[in-house]
Amino acid sequence: MKKQLSEQLTACDSVLSLVDDLYRRNLAKVVLDPSRCATMAVASLYGKARKQMKAIHILASSGYGEDAMILARSLTNLCIDLGYITTEPAQTETRARRWIANGRVQRRKFSRRVGTTPPDEATVDWGKEEALADEWPKTIDKRAEVAGLENFYNLPYRHGSSCEHSDSWSATSFLELNNVGKTVDMLTAPSDRFVDLALLTLACCTAEIASRFGNFYEFDFAGVNEEMAELVRRAFPLEEERS
Repeated sequence: MKKQLSEQLTACDSVLSLVDDLYRRNLAKVVLDPSRCATMAVASLYGKARKQMKAIHILASSGYGEDAMILARSLTNLCIDLGYITTEPAQTETRARRWIANGRVQRRKFSRRVGTTPPDEATVDWGKEEALADEWPKTIDKRAEVAGLENFYNLPYRHGSSCEHSDSWSATSFLELNNVGKTVDMLTAPSDRFVDLALLTLACCTAEIASRFGNFYEFDFAGVNEEMAELVRRAFPLEEERS
């Protein structure tokens, strides 16, 4: 992968490095305020995202593009949710509170299925929590539309569905027919399949998540957004830019 997609891998390395440097320079601004649900939502989403970014990079650079795309689709989902929560400052607290309620309610449902009791069973007003959870938009396309991230939903999220759900398109790509279909090879070794798309999704989501996270905490970007955008544009040019 380092030879075949060296420019794309280098760009992702650079974007991740910029993101980490941005975080370090603004670390003092990242706080959890008990009176603001949004600080818990935004900080926790970013923490999950940063570890997932590393996992995607490891898989893609090792030639496991299909598996990297599964995580990249998950990262896109996270990016859309973070965008939905933070895109309108006046609505951020309300949306974050609904996001938290939705998670609590889902965890409670799972606990009941497996015969356990959630740790906050006796301390939460579940009627109120369920009402708030019902106000969290159930479909991701609606959250993407509000966040202005329709391209993230329409391209990596929907396209990545094939890898995650193992439909006929993605599953049959692991086979190679020989001798006019009489024998078959299982293509289980590392390859370049889906690696370029996984890296593109990683770069775009990383830049978008860092921007949303930084805007929420009022980071001093010092031109980092523009630098990341240029790295992505150069390493992953649009078709019209290639011609």
